[in-house]
Amino acid sequence: MRGAGFTWTSADVRHTKKTWTPTVGDRAHSILLHVLPALGICFAIIRYIYVSDLDPASDGQTKSFDDLAFPKQLLLTGALGGFLMTAFSLGHSIFAIMLAPLKPHPLSYFPPLYTTRVWSLTSMRDFWSYGWHRLFSRLFLVYGVWPGEWVERKLTGKSPNQPADVGKVLGGFVSSALVHSFAAYTVVGGVVGDALGEAEFFTLCGVAVIAEEVVKRFIMNHRRRNVRVSGGDEALGLDRWYDSVIGRAWWIPVLLYNGRHFARGWVKAGLVREMS
Repeated sequence: MRGAGFTWTSADVRHTKKTWTPTVGDRAHSILLHVLPALGICFAIIRYIYVSDLDPASDGQTKSFDDLAFPKQLLLTGALGGFLMTAFSLGHSIFAIMLAPLKPHPLSYFPPLYTTRVWSLTSMRDFWSYGWHRLFSRLFLVYGVWPGEWVERKLTGKSPNQPADVGKVLGGFVSSALVHSFAAYTVVGGVVGDALGEAEFFTLCGVAVIAEEVVKRFIMNHRRRNVRVSGGDEALGLDRWYDSVIGRAWWIPVLLYNGRHFARGWVKAGLVREMS
């Protein structure tokens, strides 16, 4: 649970008794008051949908994810995502508590798994940068981000000093797609078609991140030009009060809609049945 991306040193060097790394008490408080209730709610939703709509015992017919009504597909997708998020948090906190007595050994160092509250996220980029865990960040950096940047520079003729943001994003998400699809491939008994949902999900998320960044830059450039034409002060900021509203209205539906590919694979693999 420490993750391949975590370093073996602490950057917490402030001269104060407080620490940004959660204490044992903080983690216990989080488990009891936040993680377990959220985990229970997600589990109840997953079980309810399986028993009422997917369980063959109800009418003797085997049903698939696509047999669910569209709102229930989104609900099951959200519940599975919430279950994964809270389950990761629970495991991370438990291991952190278990290894806390080893301080000051580096093995006791567990940085926060999530760095931003979900309700504070306003874009797809925010979600994948701060709202989700980074347990495999080093893996995706070495085998996705760096190769993606290299490919973009080769195709566009960019120098090593120029940013290659498209390749970086697509490389990271495609490497994640391959890793998760391989895991799904082993679970579904080696059926390639049934393991493609994870690849579709992560690839589409990468495309969504790039699309929203293109739109954001276009809008910010447009606002910047308007400020200069009107003689306003650009230092006052280009953000608008409704930006966060539009951002949330974008990333949450897109994540749930694309997440259906992920949830479909979980249903095919029987994981939803085993959870229920």
